[in-house]
Amino acid sequence: IQEMAAAGVRGFYIHSRQGLGQPYLSASFLDLVEVAFDEARRLGLSPHLYDEYPSPSGVAGGEVILGRPEFQATRLAQTSFDTDGGSVGRDLPAGYVLACTACPLVEGKPDWSAERDLRAAVGMAMPDESYNLGGLTVYNRKRYFASNPRPRLETELPPGRWRVFASVQMRVGAHKYWDNYVDVLNPAAVAEFLRLTHERYAARFGERLGQEVPSIFVDETYPGWSACLPAEFAAAYGYDLGASLSALQDTSHPRHRQVSRDLRELVYRLFCTSFEEPVSRWCREHGIRYAGEKESMRLTQLRYMDIPGCDPGHTKAGTRREDLLGQSPRRNARTTASAAYFYGKEGALCECYHSLGWSGTLQDARLIAENLIWAGIRYLVPHGLFYSTHALKKHDAPPTFFFQMPYWPLFGQLSDRVKRLLDAFAGTWIDAHVLLVEPSAGQPTRAQLEDFEGLQHALVAAHVDFLTCDRDILAEGEVRDGKLRLRDLTVDTIIVPAMADPEPELTAWLASFPGTVLRRDAFASVGELAQAAPPALSLGADASRVFSVVRTDGTSRRILLVNNGSTPADLHIAPGFPVIETPLQDDLPPLLAGGHRRLAPYETVLLTESNESPAPPPGQVELAFPLDCTVEPQTPNLVRLNRWELALAGQEGSAVVDATPLSNQLRQGKLSFTPEIREGFGQMPTLGLPTLNLRYTTEFEWDTDSVELVMEPGSLLGDWSLRLNGSPALTEQDFRPTGTHVRGSLGLDLTPWLQLGNNRLVIELTTNRLDGGLRNPLYLAGDFGVGLAPLRLTERSATGHFDAYETNGLPHFSGVLDYCATVSLDDPPEAEMVPLELALPVDCEDALEIALNGHEFHAMPWSPRRVLVPRAELRSGENQVRLRVRTSLIRAFEGQRFDLARHAYDEL
Repeated sequence: IQEMAAAGVRGFYIHSRQGLGQPYLSASFLDLVEVAFDEARRLGLSPHLYDEYPSPSGVAGGEVILGRPEFQATRLAQTSFDTDGGSVGRDLPAGYVLACTACPLVEGKPDWSAERDLRAAVGMAMPDESYNLGGLTVYNRKRYFASNPRPRLETELPPGRWRVFASVQMRVGAHKYWDNYVDVLNPAAVAEFLRLTHERYAARFGERLGQEVPSIFVDETYPGWSACLPAEFAAAYGYDLGASLSALQDTSHPRHRQVSRDLRELVYRLFCTSFEEPVSRWCREHGIRYAGEKESMRLTQLRYMDIPGCDPGHTKAGTRREDLLGQSPRRNARTTASAAYFYGKEGALCECYHSLGWSGTLQDARLIAENLIWAGIRYLVPHGLFYSTHALKKHDAPPTFFFQMPYWPLFGQLSDRVKRLLDAFAGTWIDAHVLLVEPSAGQPTRAQLEDFEGLQHALVAAHVDFLTCDRDILAEGEVRDGKLRLRDLTVDTIIVPAMADPEPELTAWLASFPGTVLRRDAFASVGELAQAAPPALSLGADASRVFSVVRTDGTSRRILLVNNGSTPADLHIAPGFPVIETPLQDDLPPLLAGGHRRLAPYETVLLTESNESPAPPPGQVELAFPLDCTVEPQTPNLVRLNRWELALAGQEGSAVVDATPLSNQLRQGKLSFTPEIREGFGQMPTLGLPTLNLRYTTEFEWDTDSVELVMEPGSLLGDWSLRLNGSPALTEQDFRPTGTHVRGSLGLDLTPWLQLGNNRLVIELTTNRLDGGLRNPLYLAGDFGVGLAPLRLTERSATGHFDAYETNGLPHFSGVLDYCATVSLDDPPEAEMVPLELALPVDCEDALEIALNGHEFHAMPWSPRRVLVPRAELRSGENQVRLRVRTSLIRAFEGQRFDLARHAYDEL
């Protein structure tokens, strides 16, 4: 919390995830929550709560469903098969059979008028056989059993070709974390979730919740099938859902649309009444905002949330298509921001940044943040600031932009920039004259959803400002003078995407609208439709990768331009009103002149409506850093020991495996072992892992300085010891805390046992756990150079090339690294502060700092590399330039590098 406060982070969600060290919602857990509350209050941060462990919400870490099958989720499994008449036998999915019917096929299509009910022909079978030597008496020890019941269809059908349809209610299994999930359409289950989660916080913290905790986060909750649906369906619509389930499976069924629509509408209504209403009511009664991101079956559902949320923002700079405009409300930042605006919420949030991988940089984080603000998002919720990245924990949807990252000291630059941009947009809204209908309620097909996503990107490329609407939003507006007056907007164009079953109410409203209605099915392509919509701006021909938006507070307008391209964009900006550039960094001068602006790769520009005459672009110093330079690591170099030869005691052979849990190694290496066979009376035998004695071996060459062996806690699980070149057996007690690598790592000086030339490191480990073994790479650390294939530690040259990690002997380096060179400059402009623009010899996405002639460092964390420097730090002629690079953790953590040109990872 202190680290976050120092970096300008304004608040945090306490996000309980795998790796949690305390029992969830226990007294010891709540003790630490109280510590967080107290420290946040002391430092002026806002602490927020998260309602699950880990996700999706609704299970209270598993407590809701353990031992209570009445609360467990089910799913609807539907299957069909074609068969000839006569004897028919087929096993059905293991579950409760809701319906089983058969239709004769006429010219390959079902004759629905002759559909037969086969439910009475379904019974139970036990297909699995077992043999057990544990009889009930001394006279008979051998027993034969059958087990694992499942339904089976056995029937006779008349001659001809038939299609059989079966619908089965199955228990949800193999769900992440808990194996099962909760039935969120069951009000009693949701009430239990609130009792076990929200009420525990209320009992512990009382009025502090409403006074100090702004919101509680719900995550990913979704509805599935429910055992309550058939009865609710009959009550709502007056016909039997079970007898109509085959209509869901085949679009040729005459009642397919009706049954599909009725079931979807029922699930939506129950989702709202069983989950949304009680959760939002609890939050309202306790003075806490209901926030988060989860599945919404239609846009209107976001009315229930005080801060509606979404979950895009996970693409690195240079991607061919950003993930901001997804196919569902949860995946769509503009849709969620539209809901917040139309429903009068204080703003929308986005859970962003997860799953970028460990190559995530401040440039990625800045571009994602500004794209989300472009879309209309107000609250950025990074996933996440990890308390620990040790061992397996580092693979929890990384990266983290927290203290483990070498560039964390520069994170405050991003916090400041985001605050400036949000402050500039305070009290404004997107000045949209175009509405796009959100298609979820119209039962779009998968192809139609893909088309909807493409349509949004086409509108963005054409610089059409649009907001997304549902039919309730349209109904709340007033049509005057051929336009729709809706909140602060005057809308003249409505775009209707492709949908399989548009709602009759929507169709009727659109038919009465006197303005322009652009229907997707009237255009050959999404690009053609986008060109028919009115653009908000004209930016010239070089702007297809520039995201633009016009916002207003009713009196003046602001324009945000974000270049998402990896190449510069030359713009001729013609907004139709005078603008002046507003710098987004401290005192950087504006570069706009006469409507022309060249945007560097990934550059963002804010323009404000103004009648002032923009000043001419100031003179600046352009500094071209050379490829050849001296290379000075500021943190120890690393060797990532990830590949090991694994042998099992008592078994022949060995295999080369990665440092991963034992289950992964056994599969990767195809190693043979004798499993432990476990028998139970009347049950199928199961195979288990026996206790295994493992030997891991790796080798490296050495002819240089001292070497430290570095280990993250949790890297080895089991009883273990290690030896280097026949050293005494070394155990965890021989390791000591070290400042090398990520905080909390353990170190051991290997120098006493090193030998010139080949060195052999052996780990002996005993375990019977599938998650045991050597689960994470170990590291060698020191002031040396590293060669690969074969692995060798040797003296590193002081000279090298900028950003050339492999040739510089730093293939696994993650830390702080200085490049030094002499650069000749012309006379700097006569000014106290001079704009400096840095040109690099190769593409580099890492965060940089620059120091000139021995002066202090200036941050250059992203593109464009521009900064104001005192003229006194510059010299005419030769200048000593030191570039400090703060890397990501991709090389050390994953043994990979990110190829910017290919936008893909390469193995080292």
